[in-house]
Amino acid sequence: MKYLIVDDHALVTGALSMMLLDREPEAEIHTAGSAEEALRLIDREGESADLLILDLTMPGVTGTELMEEIVRRQPMLKILVVSGLLDKTSIMRVLQLGAAGFVPKSFDTSMLTGAIDFVLRGGVFIPSKLLSDGQRAGFFSETAKSLRSPSEEVHLTERQKEVLMLLAQGAPIKRICLDLNLSEGTIKTHVSAIYRAFGATNRTEALLAARRAGFDIEL
Repeated sequence: MKYLIVDDHALVTGALSMMLLDREPEAEIHTAGSAEEALRLIDREGESADLLILDLTMPGVTGTELMEEIVRRQPMLKILVVSGLLDKTSIMRVLQLGAAGFVPKSFDTSMLTGAIDFVLRGGVFIPSKLLSDGQRAGFFSETAKSLRSPSEEVHLTERQKEVLMLLAQGAPIKRICLDLNLSEGTIKTHVSAIYRAFGATNRTEALLAARRAGFDIEL
């Protein structure tokens, strides 16, 4: 696995790196401590990374500016957001931008490792401490409704359905290529077609919209 960690506190990036290496001694880890370093890292390693762990509150940027730029440059990169912003609006915003999960800065190790595992399996992670089960279901419903809806019933080819299911399992593009024995260009064409079909701009939007449209997507 290749992990990218973006946080302006060296102690945090160091602790996260050690935690990941304890779990996976062979993991490849790259870190950045500023918005500028983060964008250089994304340009260099983002296409082949399995997961980005991103702190939203970096010096020199406000709100979700950094995440928006990262998503623009690497729309298929899976992102787990770590933030001290715990309001529902902030959580909804990062999910709409394509984050695969949200973990509060007050996290403990077990929560973070659970979030990483869940996200890598294709889930969308929000800690139960922030939302009760009922609120969680309502939140996903509300988030899905806030996304652009396809103008008509969605029809996917069998191959696109296969790609969609692999996206839902959390598979990165390179693994989908191997599983389906297709080129990266072909897979990206299928992914783009899936996004268009659901009126989505990223993986999380597509999965939320697919679930809303009746596809068997677990969140």
